[in-house]
Amino acid sequence: MKTKKDTTLNNDKNMLAAVALGLVLSFPGLTNAEYNFTTIDPPGSTLTFANGNSTHEIVGEYIDADDTGHGFILSNGVYKTIDVPDAVYTAVNGINANGQFTGTYFDGTRNYAYFQIKGVLTHLDPPGSIESQSGFLNAQGLVVGGYRDINRKRHAFLWSDGVFSTIDPPNGHPTLGPIAFGINDPGQVVGTYVDVNGNRHGFLLSEGVYTPLDVLPDAILTVAEGINNAGQIVGLYVDADNIQHGFILNKGVYTTIDVPDATATAVFSINAQGEIVGYYDDDGVTHGFVGTPAP
Repeated sequence: MKTKKDTTLNNDKNMLAAVALGLVLSFPGLTNAEYNFTTIDPPGSTLTFANGNSTHEIVGEYIDADDTGHGFILSNGVYKTIDVPDAVYTAVNGINANGQFTGTYFDGTRNYAYFQIKGVLTHLDPPGSIESQSGFLNAQGLVVGGYRDINRKRHAFLWSDGVFSTIDPPNGHPTLGPIAFGINDPGQVVGTYVDVNGNRHGFLLSEGVYTPLDVLPDAILTVAEGINNAGQIVGLYVDADNIQHGFILNKGVYTTIDVPDATATAVFSINAQGEIVGYYDDDGVTHGFVGTPAP
C-alpha cells in the first residue's frame, strides 16, 4: 500500500542516519533551484518516503526488513514510530505546528484516512465512501484528502470539525477522479485531477476558484502535492522522456528539483521556511529527503 504514491500516490525509532548529498540542478527550458539535500532513512528501513513537514517536524512512512510499513515522526533528530492499532500498514502524511497529524492506514481490506490529536485518532470516512486517504492539514485542523464512492470513482474532500465537503475540480474525467493533497492556513488547496481527455494536471483551489497547474514545456503529467502560507506550491511532474522530477512553483515560475544522481525525484511538502521534503530513487532504492534552500 502506498498512500502518497497512489497518484503516483505512500516510515523505527532511533537517531537520524543522514547523508548530505550536495546541490542540485539542471533541466533545459525550466528554472533550476539549489538546495542542500539530506537523506532520511530510518535504521533498518528498506524504503522511505518523507511525506510532510512543519517548521519543527517531518513525517512519513517506511518499510522494514520484514516488509511491514510504519509511519514516523522525526523531531530533533529522533524518530517516533506511528502504528495504528490492528493496521498492517500505517503512513503519516501531514503534521502542523500544533502536533496534530493526519495519515492513512490499511487494515488488510481497505484504506482509511485518519486525524490524530493528543493521542486520539479520528477516522475520516466521507459518507458513502468505500475507501479514503488523507493528505495534509493546516493550523486550524482542516484536512484534505481523497475517497472512492460506491462506483469506485475518486473524489477530493475537505474535512472541517467533523463535516465533509467534496471539492472536485470542474470538467473532470467521468470515471477518474481527483485527490487533494495540500492545504495552507489561508485555506488554499492543491492536488491533482484528470481531465476529460485523460490528461493529469495539478490544481489550485483558492477562494472558490480552480486553477489548473502544468509544468511546461514538456510535462506529460503534473501533480501538485503541497502549499505553504506564502503560496509556494510543490509537487512532481513527468517529462517527455518519462523521467520524474520534483518542482516548486513560486510567483508564477516553475523550478525543477532533482536530487543529484537520482533516477526520480518527488517533492511532497514545503514549510514556512521553504524547506522541502519528498523522496528520490537511487538505483531502485527509495529514500526520503529534506531539502534546505542553499544560501
